[in-house]
Amino acid sequence: MSSYSQLYGGNPLPSQQYDSSYSSFQQTEDVRYTPSSLEWGPQAADFVKLYKFIVPKGKLPYLELLEKWTPTYQTPRRVYLDDSKGYEKSQFHCKYPGTCEGKQSVFSRPADLERHYKNVHASNKDSFYCDYPKCPRNQDPFTRKDHCRDHFRDYHKEDIGAAKGEKSSREKDKHKWQKAQKIWLAERNISAKVWRCAKCLARNSVHQGWDCVSCKNTCEEERIRIRQKLAPGRQTPEDPSEVTILDANQYPGPYCGTCNDTTYLNNGSGAYESCPVCQSTPVQYSYENSYPNIYGERI
Repeated sequence: MSSYSQLYGGNPLPSQQYDSSYSSFQQTEDVRYTPSSLEWGPQAADFVKLYKFIVPKGKLPYLELLEKWTPTYQTPRRVYLDDSKGYEKSQFHCKYPGTCEGKQSVFSRPADLERHYKNVHASNKDSFYCDYPKCPRNQDPFTRKDHCRDHFRDYHKEDIGAAKGEKSSREKDKHKWQKAQKIWLAERNISAKVWRCAKCLARNSVHQGWDCVSCKNTCEEERIRIRQKLAPGRQTPEDPSEVTILDANQYPGPYCGTCNDTTYLNNGSGAYESCPVCQSTPVQYSYENSYPNIYGERI
């Protein structure tokens, strides 16, 4: 019989000592239990199966006993991890008491360790779905928002972020970066009807404005300017050399109230499907000619 089955099977944990005023063991609020203080030892991986692992942002992660189990002196309601600080400076070790399947277990920053706990060990991992219905990641979500953001930028060619090397090139060779940015922008798929929030990744309708309906983050000025040149009533810019719409059939149509012009609908399970009312095709933004960059200069 495995050690786990022995815990709450035929051979339960050491007998509980009950408080006279309570029907079960009560955890003392000012005591912070850890696997070491509870002497879990080699059985730690089995004890962990009785818990769910919670990683609150900016706070200490902890194990919370599942509701179906009764707290005991060796399995209290809440158990914090042992100190993660290593003997060497700037070393933070993974202290999850169960099996660690992560590629890395030692980190140089607490934030990296917290991300490791959240992405590898947390019972309830974050899920970030791609909202393109035919994309494989529509059913296979990312566990990290930054990876999902990279997916929208690199795989679907959305205008989130900027060309690589932005920070260093601005200081060393601004014009070199501007050229790279022009090439990068020429490859983007930009819709005149929708924009994606770079912060929370929600799709927003241009019809509803430039503040994200989900997180209230404001769309970047350059992205607004591009879409305004393509929006109804401004399909012919003051300077025709600034914008070229590749296909007249791609002009934005009437506002769709079914999907709020985002062209996709959540099917209720986290995945997305094409809006049955509007089947719009993204408008391509051509950078064959010059346009004002973020510095107000022509490139």
